Amino acid sequence: IIHIIKNISVWSIPDVCFKVNDLLQQNIRSQMEYGYKIMNYIVNNYESQIKITMPKLIPIVANDVNNVNPNVKKEANNVLEKFLGCSGNNDLSIFIPSVLIGLKDTTTIEKSVEDLASCVFVQNVEAPALSIITPILLRALNDKKTATKRKACIIIDNMCKLVEHPKEILPFYGRLKSLLETCNDTISDPEARKVSNKALNTLKGCCNDNEDITYEKTSEDLKSELDKHLPENHTIENTVYLSGILTNLYNTAVMEQDVWNSTIEKYLFTTDTELMTTIKSNIFTYFVNSIKVKEDVFEDIEEGKDLYKGEFSLAYGALTLLNNTNLHLKQNRFYGLLGPNNCGKTTLMRAIANEQVEGFPKKDELRTIFVEHEIPEMEVGEDEKGFPILNIDLCGVDWVVHCCNEIYKMTPPVTREQVEVVMEEIGFGNMKKDIGKDRAADMEMGVTTYSGGWKMKMQLCAATLMNADILMLDEPTGHLDVTNIAWIKNWLKNFRNNGGSIITTSHDTGFLNEMCSHIIDFQNRKLKMFRGEQGNVLKEFVEKYPEKKGYFELRNDVVKFKFPEPGMLEGVKSMSKCLLKMKNVTFQYPTRDTPTIFDINIECSRISRVGVIGANGAGKSTAIKILIGELKTNQGEVIKHPGLRIAYIAQHAFHHLEKHLHKTPTQYIMWRFAGNEDKEGLDMINKEAEDKDESKYAKYYIDTSEGMDLKICFSPSDEKKAVEPETILARRENAKEKSKEYEVKWKGKSEEMTMWVKREVLLKMGAIKLVQRQDEKEAVMAGLASKTLTTKDIEKHFADFGIDSEQANHTLIKSLSGGQKVKVVLAASLWQNPHIIILDEPTNYLDRDGLGALTSAIHEFNGGVVIISHNREFTNAVTQEKWIMEKGRLRKEGESVEKEEEKEKDKLLGGNETVFDSFGNEIKVEKKVELTDKEKKKQLKSLQKQLKDGKKKNILTLDEITELEEKIDAMQNL
Repeated sequence: IIHIIKNISVWSIPDVCFKVNDLLQQNIRSQMEYGYKIMNYIVNNYESQIKITMPKLIPIVANDVNNVNPNVKKEANNVLEKFLGCSGNNDLSIFIPSVLIGLKDTTTIEKSVEDLASCVFVQNVEAPALSIITPILLRALNDKKTATKRKACIIIDNMCKLVEHPKEILPFYGRLKSLLETCNDTISDPEARKVSNKALNTLKGCCNDNEDITYEKTSEDLKSELDKHLPENHTIENTVYLSGILTNLYNTAVMEQDVWNSTIEKYLFTTDTELMTTIKSNIFTYFVNSIKVKEDVFEDIEEGKDLYKGEFSLAYGALTLLNNTNLHLKQNRFYGLLGPNNCGKTTLMRAIANEQVEGFPKKDELRTIFVEHEIPEMEVGEDEKGFPILNIDLCGVDWVVHCCNEIYKMTPPVTREQVEVVMEEIGFGNMKKDIGKDRAADMEMGVTTYSGGWKMKMQLCAATLMNADILMLDEPTGHLDVTNIAWIKNWLKNFRNNGGSIITTSHDTGFLNEMCSHIIDFQNRKLKMFRGEQGNVLKEFVEKYPEKKGYFELRNDVVKFKFPEPGMLEGVKSMSKCLLKMKNVTFQYPTRDTPTIFDINIECSRISRVGVIGANGAGKSTAIKILIGELKTNQGEVIKHPGLRIAYIAQHAFHHLEKHLHKTPTQYIMWRFAGNEDKEGLDMINKEAEDKDESKYAKYYIDTSEGMDLKICFSPSDEKKAVEPETILARRENAKEKSKEYEVKWKGKSEEMTMWVKREVLLKMGAIKLVQRQDEKEAVMAGLASKTLTTKDIEKHFADFGIDSEQANHTLIKSLSGGQKVKVVLAASLWQNPHIIILDEPTNYLDRDGLGALTSAIHEFNGGVVIISHNREFTNAVTQEKWIMEKGRLRKEGESVEKEEEKEKDKLLGGNETVFDSFGNEIKVEKKVELTDKEKKKQLKSLQKQLKDGKKKNILTLDEITELEEKIDAMQNL
């Protein structure tokens, strides 16, 4: 049989495969074993020809991988593993092991489906690729778990959208349709049932409701077409065999005319050259006319070298991004990549950089580099003990060396000295030469210590050394101040003038308008290209596509955010009352020679609308980290109201999620706020170093002579009985003394010895972190009084930030786009109903609709907002007050003004004798009494002494300090 196979036309191999298939289905062990050995030979030698057989053969082979006969099982496994690599779809190659495991072991089907859901498709999805995926999907639809069925339905829905022609899905249509209908009837979860029904409708639509149509031709069809062009009563032999071979060429969609011509020449036994020429032309024309005519696409006809011209598809997880779209790139072009969040801009650039786009030249032909904000973590070697070394553990210069030599395989390899020269030219410091100089970013510093702007510059060093052909940038101006934006513009212009092409995403309309010559826009899962006049390209683009005007406006008619109501704070009746304050704060990092910030004095209230402005490295983020407690000050103090809730979204927002990539957003919130406490907020407190200087703090012991009383130690014998707080169990208000008390469990004492202790006493004992932790828990609990940690409430909360239930409950965080991740971070940080929100560069990953939604939400929010951003348009739209950082020093401009309606509330509260707190408790307000001058002086001195003593002993809360300072100011003005 193998001898026969070797000597027949390769395009007869599909017919041989189907004959072997007949052997396999006889269920005779010896025949099955031998049939698989033949198939193994065919797969090894005729990979391209057997693709046509995969839809029919893979299900049969998959059923035999667990055959009771060990020989059949072994041969079937060999064939299946090789079969799965014959689809011609490189996107599936890394998932073959997962598919194999899923087919062999049904208990692992859940993981296989999860893996397939994260597959990025950049090639057209055809029947051979579907034949690999379908067995897994069929098993998943039969799985007992609703979640597994649901995920399979999402993949089916996604795959059907990527199928260009119904003929690709028809071999699997009947089985998929039947199981989806069963899911619709049997799944109890209404939401999952809705997903199943959607997948079923998409499947039906994919076939245009013509499931009985046959798109493949039979050998009789081709013989009939062949006979049309042959003379009547011809004596030409072998037309039946030739028709069979041509049928396989047709059904496998072989587009090369040379293959058709050579096959006809070999097997059409005629010496009539004119007849031969006519048949070759007509038969191929018959084939071509049956192929769908492609749509009109943009073609760059201006002067310039073609870099890429082709068609591809792109999908990620449960979302179809691009379907059979065309792209034409040329040398010396600047392309602006536009589209809403989650359309696939970043995924497209990453796919090009990873050599995943079908037909796109490899890096050894076309040098491409993708500059990301967050550098992907990967192993680059092992240390002396055998532990892995990660690229993010390297210093800047070593990272560039590794990137050029190991990732981009530069020949000859670059040297460290060459890299140092380029990094110095771009602005990095070199501690070998700049001894004693304090540079913002030294090339010998660790990669993780660089800001987003310096990380970008580091990657541009690699692009310079590589002499890259195409440079792809994701929001290049997002982390940069005005000076550095001017620098990057100049650098990119020089790059283009030297023959490079640039593709960039950006929300900075001024940057795009000035730099771009072409626009690439995501429209209905296609890439539409537009050529305009540089400097006016966006205006011309909007004139042609008026509906795209929203890309360049801060609006919220498409996306809407709604921040939760912060609620009242105990003892705080005015919106303008200070809740968070920094006084005389100076901070210096241990590795620096000089302080990063000097003598900072700022305060925040619920009316604060603050924009923090300054150059890169001016100290903005450092000041904010001290304000929220992430960094501990060297000099000065930070005072915070004990009930205050703060939401902080860091400059690199993804750091909040980096340990939770395999959770859904809902699972992340459930983890973070389990037990009515914010684990990330508590971690911020807990990572501060304990102050071990016991001489600074007082010691107390428990006197049991008359009940249980806490007394200060005066003698060595008292100190032997001194107690130390181990944990705080609860907090309560002492209404009579207007103070807070904490239930304390003592180290080494039983739970029966717990006591209620005043706040000032605990602070004297040095239990600052314990008090802060309990204050944080109480603040979070108060903020969560209006909601429960349930899927329903979390889903509702996420909806207020533009995250639908599919993304919230069923999509892993690792599968979300950058914009979606930022929304998750924003929503999670605001889960506790904060009084003050601090946003560090919030515009980096939000599109124009997202910025518009954020702008509107900030205007409507009844709490304070502090924003660090280089986006002046956004900052000016949402802030009234500016904190301007210049070389570590701060000056203020403007003032946050209370809303008119809030002023009226404050006046109303001030005029009444009785008011009510947020829980409906009645609060008595004392009436003002006129004092004599002597009484005023006496009261002023008393207040000043009270404030001085309280701050010296560290026993006053921020609320109490602010109240005393306000009273003193009022007395001095009388």
